[in-house]
Amino acid sequence: TVGPSITQYDILMDSDKSISIISRYLEDIQIRLGGVPARFEKLVAGKKTSGLEIENRLRATVGLKECIQELNPLSDSTRFEIPFGKGINSQVVKASLIKFPHLLVAGTTGSGKSVFLHSLLTTLIMRNTPDELRLLLIDPKKVEMNYYREIPHLVCPAIIEASKAKAALDKMVDEMERRYNMFAETYTNDIKSFNKIAESKGLKKIPYIVVLIDEYADLNDECKDIRTPVSRLAQKARTAGIHLIIATQRPSVGVIDGVIKSNIACRVALMVQGYHDSEVILGESGAEKLLNNGDMIISIPEISRSLKPRVQGPFIDTTEVTKVTDFIRSQREPNYDPNFMKLEEEIAEPLEAAEPTKVDKDAAEEDLYGIIKDDLATREYCSISYIQRSYGVGFPKAGRLFMRLQKEGIVAMSGDARGCKVLVRTETNPQGLGSIEQSEVTYKGDDDID
Repeated sequence: TVGPSITQYDILMDSDKSISIISRYLEDIQIRLGGVPARFEKLVAGKKTSGLEIENRLRATVGLKECIQELNPLSDSTRFEIPFGKGINSQVVKASLIKFPHLLVAGTTGSGKSVFLHSLLTTLIMRNTPDELRLLLIDPKKVEMNYYREIPHLVCPAIIEASKAKAALDKMVDEMERRYNMFAETYTNDIKSFNKIAESKGLKKIPYIVVLIDEYADLNDECKDIRTPVSRLAQKARTAGIHLIIATQRPSVGVIDGVIKSNIACRVALMVQGYHDSEVILGESGAEKLLNNGDMIISIPEISRSLKPRVQGPFIDTTEVTKVTDFIRSQREPNYDPNFMKLEEEIAEPLEAAEPTKVDKDAAEEDLYGIIKDDLATREYCSISYIQRSYGVGFPKAGRLFMRLQKEGIVAMSGDARGCKVLVRTETNPQGLGSIEQSEVTYKGDDDID
């Protein structure tokens, strides 16, 4: 079978021979072929044979246009389909982003990772309006995402600093929690059902959000805390319509930890440095034997739960990206989310003149506790992470304050994904009256009120 970049030869073993012995002779086969790289695939979809993949002398380019033309007709259920390229049988491999729900991409320099990301983003903005899709782009390299500058799909301008990236991801976690609260109020459980109700009642629908993080390993080296919001989004953002695309050159265990791997089942592996990197991204070796320029192995349950097809990714030139984005910019002005426009204020910390004494620390914590208690009087739920994000304290202090709130009966002892319920609240009124002490009588007393 002749594909765009490789040819696959079928191998059928005698009934009394094990297919595993071929792996022992793979290096010998490559030598006999004159040093041509070869990869052995035990299982091939739809065949009773195994496959030996040999690089073509002349590789065919797979254009993004021909891949997009093979996508299903545009509709609410197909607008988030993206093409991964052409398989060995020259058929376009495609899947829907909202069913992934997140994507992990790994590949070294020259593997075609950036081109694949451009093809993915271009497909999404061509098939979705800014009312249906918003993008949050995090680009530590500072130049890769310049082509999408000021397009109306952006939540905010592309972020190039690690500290701002952390603040933006924290904001995205807050947006996720806000959406879950909206679902609870409308008795819905995901973005699709919420938008149906919103449309029937004349309310504003909420868009899907794609968060693309390029060079995640560099961000992780500069800001270790960035793992916290990434892990939270990976765990529970799907239902809220927020999807992660994480790309890295270095898919080591220290970068792609167990939490991220377990919550991002969909992987795209381009050429990597060694079999250790291939094991991290795919759970098996093989990606280290790939060719450059878009040759990839994809592991996506929606396509196949047991097999990992080899695909030649689509190519799009940067001039084509510019033509698409220029056209989109001519249709509408950018409309940034104001919550994501003042990230400098989120990371600014006041300088301390001297090291505070223990008495000063205790007094400051007591004052902070009073502020938090007043703040919770108008909130429905509270969690340790909320205290961390809102008041800029570390996990130990946030944990102490949260436990004190629970002991004093202000916050429930147990909760759910939204946090623990606030038991002592101030009901809003036109005069702005009311206090925590007053609300204890009006809210807590179910059977004790006269």
